[in-house]
Amino acid sequence: METKKTYSLNSGSISDTFQKIVDWIQENEVSVTSKTGKEYVRLPFVVAFIVAILVPFALVIGIILALAFGINITFERIGKKEKSVHNDKPY
Repeated sequence: METKKTYSLNSGSISDTFQKIVDWIQENEVSVTSKTGKEYVRLPFVVAFIVAILVPFALVIGIILALAFGINITFERIGKKEKSVHNDKPY
């Protein structure tokens, strides 16, 4: 038996996907901490991404420092949107 999957692109699905990507970028942060838990830097993901693109040697230096000194670079989700549906009308 064959299974057929159909994907359709329309303005609604494209805008929903774009909105999900934007929400994901806004909900994530990059933090740099020591092994003891001391936080050195906390940046929004988009700022860290722009710095990595515009100043690539800073990214390389950061990776070398992380490997040499045991620094942790973590990606954290700061606020997950939860959708709840409230329906006050009886069925």
